[in-house]
Amino acid sequence: MLSKFKYIFVALVASGLIFCLSNIVTAFDEPPARVIVQVIALGSPIEHAEVSVGDASETTGKNGNYVFQVDKGIYTVSVVDSHGNTDSREVRVKPGEIIQVTFELGAAGRPATGAGH
Repeated sequence: MLSKFKYIFVALVASGLIFCLSNIVTAFDEPPARVIVQVIALGSPIEHAEVSVGDASETTGKNGNYVFQVDKGIYTVSVVDSHGNTDSREVRVKPGEIIQVTFELGAAGRPATGAGH
C-alpha cells in the first residue's frame, strides 16, 4: 500500500515540476519589446515633450527620445510638446521587436490655418 502512495506522490511532484518548467520556458520565449519614441522639430530634438505608449507616460531627454519596454500588443503612441502640439499613432509590437516612432512637430507638422482649410 505504501509503495502505491510513493508512486502517486512521485508522479504528482514530477507533473508539478513539468508544469512549472513549462511556464518558465514560456516566459523566456517572449522577450520584451521596446518602443523608442523620438520627438523632433525641424530636425532638432525636443526635450521635455510628454510621450506615452499605452498607459505609460514619460518625458523626453536632451536627445528627444524615450524608450519604453512593453509586452506584445497594439499600442497608441502619443506626444504633447511644451507648445501644445500633439500627435499620435497606433503601433503593433511583436515579442522582442524594437520599433522607433518619430514625431516631427516643427512647422511642417502643424496644420495649415486660414480660410478654406
